[in-house]
Parts: sequence; C-alpha cells; structure tokens
Amino acid sequence: MVTITDVAQAAGVSKNTVSRYLNQRGYISDKTRAAIQAAVDELHYQPNQIARSLYTHKTNLIGLVIPDVEHPFFSAITAQIEDELDARGYKMILCNTLHSSKKERKYLDLLIANKVDGIIIGSHSIDINYSDIDAPIVALDRNLSEDIPVVAADHAKGGEIAADAFIEHGCHKVIQLVSSGYVKTPSSKRHEVFTKRMCEAGITCIVQELQLNQFEFQTYLKTADEILDSYPGLDGVFSADPVTAAIQRQALARGMRIPDDIFMFGYDGTFLAEAVFPPLPTVAQPYDQIAKTVVDVLMKKINGEKLEKMSYIIPISGRNMPAVSN
Repeated sequence: MVTITDVAQAAGVSKNTVSRYLNQRGYISDKTRAAIQAAVDELHYQPNQIARSLYTHKTNLIGLVIPDVEHPFFSAITAQIEDELDARGYKMILCNTLHSSKKERKYLDLLIANKVDGIIIGSHSIDINYSDIDAPIVALDRNLSEDIPVVAADHAKGGEIAADAFIEHGCHKVIQLVSSGYVKTPSSKRHEVFTKRMCEAGITCIVQELQLNQFEFQTYLKTADEILDSYPGLDGVFSADPVTAAIQRQALARGMRIPDDIFMFGYDGTFLAEAVFPPLPTVAQPYDQIAKTVVDVLMKKINGEKLEKMSYIIPISGRNMPAVSN
C-alpha cells in the first residue's frame, strides 16, 4: 500500500509538504506542486479520506436527492451536476427517493451521518422541515423553505414560448397535462402563463392533472389513450417530453397526422424529443447553466459566503424546432 512517505520520497519533498498539497493548505510553488502530483499519479496514491476529513473538516462529498433518476429531466440534470462537482474535486452521493417521503427522510439522515459538505435537493416532502437539516442546502426546481436558495429555469418564459407555438400553429382546442401534487414548484409558473395566454388568444385550454408518480412509459401510453378517447377534436397537446411523446405515439397509431391533425409540443428538451418521429418541438431547459448555478450557490453556502439572493432564475433561450428529414 502506497503511503504519503512514498509520495514524499518520490517527489523529493517532506511529508508535511505533501500533506499541505493534498489538503490545499499553505503556499507551495508550482514546481513543487507538479512534482508531487507526478509522484501521486505514478504511484497511484489514494489519500486516506477519513483522516483527510478529520484534518480539513471536509469530506468533499455532496448529496443529490431526486425523486426519480429514470425520469429524463432528472437523468439529464444529474449527469450535469455530477460533472460540475467532479470538476471542483467533489464526489456525489445520489439519493433516488422514488417519491417516497419515508425514503427521502432516510437518505437525508444517511447524508448527515456521513457528514456531507452539502446537499442539493430536487424532491419535496411536506413531512420534512428542510430548515432543520444541519447542512448547507440548495433546492433544485423546488420551493423548500424561504431560507433555502432555489435554482430553476425561467419557467414563465418557457410557458410563454410554448403558448406562442400553439397560437402560431392555429390550434383551437389544446390540452395541457400537469403533474398532480400538493407542492407548488417553480415549474408551476409555466402552466399558469401557458393557460393565461391560451385564454387571451381565444383558444380552449383543457388542464388535466396526471397521477403519474414514476417514470413508466407504458403507463404514459395508457394515459395517452385515455386522453385521446376523452377529448375528441383535440388539436394540440402540451406537456413534459415523456407524456407528449407517449400521446404522439398513440395518436400516430390511430392514423392521426402530426402536426396537421394534432400539434405536439414538449417541455424540458430531453433525449425523448429527438427519439420519437417526427421529433418533438420542445422548450429545452438549460441543464448546463442550471447545474453550474446550483453548484456555485452550494459552494458559497459551504464556504460561509453571503448570498445576494434566494432565487436564481436561469434564462431559457427559446424553443427547439427539430427539422424533419424525408
């Protein structure tokens, strides 16, 4: 087993210098840093993380709590957040609650017990008082508490962009599918703006809540059939990418022409928008900027810096209108 002494001998420096380099404390010249890193790489040295955390009072671990990793939105944002954390020397502990408040509580207890440096929370349970959690927290597209900062896309703009697409297409009867639940999230703003603009344009806008707790595409397909059966004359569908993709698939199976007979428009800009044919026009969330901002804000909280605000809204540039090849 390679020790810090081996690294020091290979680099031609003292153990104390290697320790200061590994723990990022004190001044070390660029030449010495390069020599130590070369020795670490050559010897495949792995620092004792327990001892290191006792010395630095940091574990370099961040918890990410989400409701469903299989959902395309959370899958995409998880990958981006992990990349951001890795670039800053942090490792991520993924906690997939599957919409269970009991499971979420257990995960939060686990993260605290393992002394993570901070937690990013993209789920929300009314049974948990997040302000009582003894760790720096940033909310991902969730309103957890007035004293917990939240990062989200500009969903009001997203709803406006989507509404304009239906107006431009000349739709008359549109359905908007929204997630059911007791928690009002930042993304609720898109539904409010979309409905308002539809009404202003004189377009019938049906709003239906979906009782879908997990990402199961077969369940989405069943829901799609129920919607198409329940609303004859429907000529527009707006929802998150997975639901819209499912309805489009079932509409095509019934011989409906897309977009001539019924106009489909998704939200999130996940891989599903490109995986179906014809590809879905969609409002794409800026995953890279959301992830960067979430991590930036969390780092400020970890370092004890004062936040300039408690709500960080990330701009949405516009709609994705994929070209269809013949």
